[in-house]
Amino acid sequence: MTRRSSYSEGVAFGTLSFGVIGVVGLVTSVVTARIYGVEVLGEFALVYAPTALTWYVSTVKEQAALVRELSTLAPRTPRVTALFAAVFTFSSGLTLLVSVLAVPVIVYAFQGPLDRPDLVVPACVTLASYAVLTNTGWNVDTVLSAFMAGRALFWIRLHQAVSLLVFSVSFGLRQDVWGLVLATAVASATSLVHRIVSVRAYVQVPIDAGELRDGFTALPDLLRFGIKVAPGTIAQGVSNEVGTWVLAMVSSVAVVGAYNRAWSLGRRFLEVNYRITEMLLPTLVRHRAEGHQDRFEEALAQTLRYTSIGLLLPAAAAGGAAHAVMQLFGPGFERASGALAVLLLIPTLLTLATVQAHALYSVDRPLITTVISFARLGVTVAATVVLTDALGTTGTALALAAGYATDLAWKLVVVRKHLRRSWLELWPMHQILAVILAYVGGFATARAIDRALEFPLDLVAALPAGSAAYAAVLVACGGVTRADWARIRDIVRLMFKRVGRPAAPPAPVAASEAAVRDDVA
Repeated sequence: MTRRSSYSEGVAFGTLSFGVIGVVGLVTSVVTARIYGVEVLGEFALVYAPTALTWYVSTVKEQAALVRELSTLAPRTPRVTALFAAVFTFSSGLTLLVSVLAVPVIVYAFQGPLDRPDLVVPACVTLASYAVLTNTGWNVDTVLSAFMAGRALFWIRLHQAVSLLVFSVSFGLRQDVWGLVLATAVASATSLVHRIVSVRAYVQVPIDAGELRDGFTALPDLLRFGIKVAPGTIAQGVSNEVGTWVLAMVSSVAVVGAYNRAWSLGRRFLEVNYRITEMLLPTLVRHRAEGHQDRFEEALAQTLRYTSIGLLLPAAAAGGAAHAVMQLFGPGFERASGALAVLLLIPTLLTLATVQAHALYSVDRPLITTVISFARLGVTVAATVVLTDALGTTGTALALAAGYATDLAWKLVVVRKHLRRSWLELWPMHQILAVILAYVGGFATARAIDRALEFPLDLVAALPAGSAAYAAVLVACGGVTRADWARIRDIVRLMFKRVGRPAAPPAPVAASEAAVRDDVA
C-alpha cells in the first residue's frame, strides 16, 4: 500500500518545488513580457481577472474539508475514493454554475465600464478553461496533498510550469492576448493527465456502489465546515483583484500591465504558501486527533519562523533592486518598481496569515477566518481607493499590504487562545528581531547598488549582494540555530532521494527531540 509521507518530506519537496518552479516561472515572466509587450500583458490581466474572481466565488472550501477527512484515512481505501467523488462532483457542478452566471457579467463589464468588447471572447475562453481543466486539477491535488505526496506534486507542477513556458513561446508568434490564453489552457490540459495518473496510487477505482453512496451521504457534513469558510474566500478574492479593477478604471492599459507584471512576480512566491499549507493542515489535524498538543504547537511555530526567513530573503534583495528587476521585463514596466518593492512583502504576510487560518481549521474554528477576511476586505478596498489616487501603483500595493497585515495581526491573537505556550516562548523575540534586521540590511544593500549602477549591472550585482547581506545579518544576529542546520541537512537528504525510494527509518533520537524532528522541516 502507498505510504503517507511525513511533514518533513512533504515540506522538503514543497521547498524544492518553490525553488525550481520559481526559476521557471521567472523565466516565463521575462520571456512573455519580451515577446508580448506591456499592452498585451495588460489585456491578459483584464482577461484573467474574472476567472481569478470566479475561483474565489465558486468554492465553499470543500477541498479543505476533504483534506481534514482524508488526513486520518489510509491510501486506496474505498472511503477515500467515495469522499473524493462526492466532493469533486459538487465542486465541478458549482464551478460550472458560477462560470455560466459570470458570462453576462463579463459581457457587461468589458462592453461597458472597461470599454474593451474585443476581450469578451478571450475572457470567456479563459473562464471555460478554468472550469473544465484547472478546477479538476486542483481537486486531484487535494487528494495528493492530504497524503502529503510532495514528490508527485513536484513533478506535476514542474510539468505544468515548463509546458506554460513552451506553449507561451510557441503561440507567441500571434503577439496578441490569444497566445497567452491558449498557452494557459494547453498547459492545464497536459498537466491534468499527469495528475490523473499520479492520483491512482491513492484512489481505488472502482468501488462498491454502497460505499460510493456513503461518500455522498457524508458530503453535507463536509460542506457545513466549508460554508463557514467560503464567504471569507470570496472576500479574499475581491481583496486581491480590486487593485487591478481600480487601476483599469483610472489608468491606462499599460499601467495595468506594469502593475500586473509586478503582482505576478510577487505571486510567484505565493507558491511557498500553497506548498507549505497543503502539507501543514493534515499534519495539524493528525496532531489534534492524537492529542499531541506540543507537536501541534512546534509544527505551527516553526512553520511560521522558517516561512518568514525564506520569503523575506527574496523580498529584501529583489525589493531593494525593484527598479532594475522591472527593467528586465522591457520598456514601460519600470513604472511599477515601487509597487514591486511592496508586493514582494505580500507572500510573507499572506503565508503567515494562511498558516494561522489552517491552525484555526484544525481546531474547528473556520467561521472566525471569514470574519477576519471581511475585515481585511474593508481595509483593502478603502485603502485602495485613497492610496491609488494619491500614489498610483505603489498606493495600490500598499493597500493590499495593509489588508494582509490586519488579517495576520487578528489571527495571531485568536490562535494564541488555542496554545499552551505564548508566541514568544515558541518564537523568541531575539529571533524575530534577527529576521527583521536581516530584511532591512538586505533591502538597503540592494537599493544602494541599484542606485549606483546602470542596468543591467545593477541587477546582476544587487540581487546576490542583497541576498548575502540578508544571510549575514540573520546569522550574526542569532537568527539561525544549531537545530536549524540539522533540519537543513534533513531537508537536503529528503529532496535528493532517488525517485520512488521509500523513506528510511529515522535514526534513534531522544523522545523530546523526536517530537520536533519528525514533524518540523
